[in-house]
Amino acid sequence: MTPSPRSGTVIRFATASGGSIDVHVDEDNPAVRDLLTMLPLTLSFEDFKGVEKIAYPPREIRTAGSPPSSAGAGDLAIYVPWGDIAFFYRGERGAPSANIVRLGVYDASRKQLEALEDGEVTVTILDRGLTARNDS
Repeated sequence: MTPSPRSGTVIRFATASGGSIDVHVDEDNPAVRDLLTMLPLTLSFEDFKGVEKIAYPPREIRTAGSPPSSAGAGDLAIYVPWGDIAFFYRGERGAPSANIVRLGVYDASRKQLEALEDGEVTVTILDRGLTARNDS
């Protein structure tokens, strides 16, 4: 039996200013599982085109085998061609694309999102929320 993430898994992004954004994992896919193996880690975020806050992990997150997704406001996702993690805060979800792998959902104010750019952001697992999956 291999543990796999479920909707109870929560990842915390703690900002340099003392705030945090919690992301509720809503997918069990290879990208989510690989990201969880990298935690804890530290990221630096920047704004991208007034639509998302992006950061680059220290290594590429493996996305092979993850289903095509879409992302819109309130989603955390990976943009596969660039390998960045993105907090989408504007826009609606479009058609699923192989370029997007959705990781989970979050609820944050504009102030909380802006704080992501104030310095290093520490990413940890707040609640592992694991379930057993029988691979036999």
